[in-house]
Amino acid sequence: MSEHYAAASASGNRTKKGVKVTKNIYTDKETDVQGPLEVTGSVQCNGSINFQGNVSVRGAVEAYGNITTKGQIVCEGLVKAHGNMMVNGYLASSDKISAAGKLRVEGVLEGNDLEIYGNVIVIGSLTCRRLLVYGSVTLIGPHSSCFAAESTEVLGPYLTRDSEADWDF
Repeated sequence: MSEHYAAASASGNRTKKGVKVTKNIYTDKETDVQGPLEVTGSVQCNGSINFQGNVSVRGAVEAYGNITTKGQIVCEGLVKAHGNMMVNGYLASSDKISAAGKLRVEGVLEGNDLEIYGNVIVIGSLTCRRLLVYGSVTLIGPHSSCFAAESTEVLGPYLTRDSEADWDF
């Protein structure tokens, strides 16, 4: 696993009020992106991406694996995971959010268009303009919500549960 702390990059870095700034992040293997960090370009990874802390991305985020967030992530471009997506904290995108696998939200997810090919579990809130889910949507807990302002299309069941199933295999 590779770690990226906005250090030594071919695109160059500078510091802005305690926030590290970098132009782009491109890597061939799983990487950790640590905040506070501002990426003025895009983040692309041929593996999985693990975001931690406060990270701002002006371009797109694309992982050919999973995307995991812990903290506050704000993206102005497309967010695309060719695997699963796990949001723990806050994730906002002013463009499309897409996951080829499952989406799990433990916190807040705000997006424009969401297209998820697997199942969606929400423990918190999911807000968007348009929602398309090819699997099921499950809201867990009395305060969880899923709201799409224009259209919602869920091809599987739409479920609500008081608590998450505690299964031991």
